[in-house]
Amino acid sequence: MKKEDIKFGDWHRWLFGEAPPSFVGETALRALVIFLLMVLIMRLMGRRMKGQMSVTELAVVLTLGAVIAGPMQIPTAGLLPSVAVLLALLFMHRFSNWLAYKSRRVELLEQGDAALLVRDGQLDLPAMQRQALSQEQLFGQLRNESVAQLGELRRVYFEANGRLSIYKLTEAQPGLSVLPRPDAPPAAISGPAFDKKVCACCGHVPAATDHAGPHCLRCQAQDWVPASLVKTGKEDKE
Repeated sequence: MKKEDIKFGDWHRWLFGEAPPSFVGETALRALVIFLLMVLIMRLMGRRMKGQMSVTELAVVLTLGAVIAGPMQIPTAGLLPSVAVLLALLFMHRFSNWLAYKSRRVELLEQGDAALLVRDGQLDLPAMQRQALSQEQLFGQLRNESVAQLGELRRVYFEANGRLSIYKLTEAQPGLSVLPRPDAPPAAISGPAFDKKVCACCGHVPAATDHAGPHCLRCQAQDWVPASLVKTGKEDKE
């Protein structure tokens, strides 16, 4: 389009672009056809595409969005090239899943592996750094799972799909509260664990025999807060 063809009051161009008004109905029909085709493709890709997606599956979905945009809106674009691309994506997705099923190495390369973030009430800071996960991001997810402090936890795994698998201790130990610091722990769910202190960086609760001075033995931090103690049930949660 030339510069002189662009006029502010050209409502026809605003509403229909350069296509004739009759293309509006064709666009709706194209969208319906592509929608039905997308439903079929997603169904053939399997149940995983309807749940939590891996990185590979997210890439497939984004590619699908890019593929279907043109044929729905551009008059000069046909449907058959997009159908061919969709079928190719379906084949690649099914084939990559088959390779992942056959080879553990391919599965780890394609989907990633679970990362251990919490062990016996203490944060694994190097693992969190590798996953680019901040303490507040982790604590926010733990609060969503009704966890009040780290002393409740035996293991927490960060799954490849971005979800947390949480395994709780039968009996809670003193630990670092996951509640925001300005918010005092409610007495109904958390209380001070006597005079115990906990590292605000990694959740380490020093024993009486520890002699590290102001430094934490695990992470060398010097930020200490009162430990909290919460009673928990026996259930593990995934």
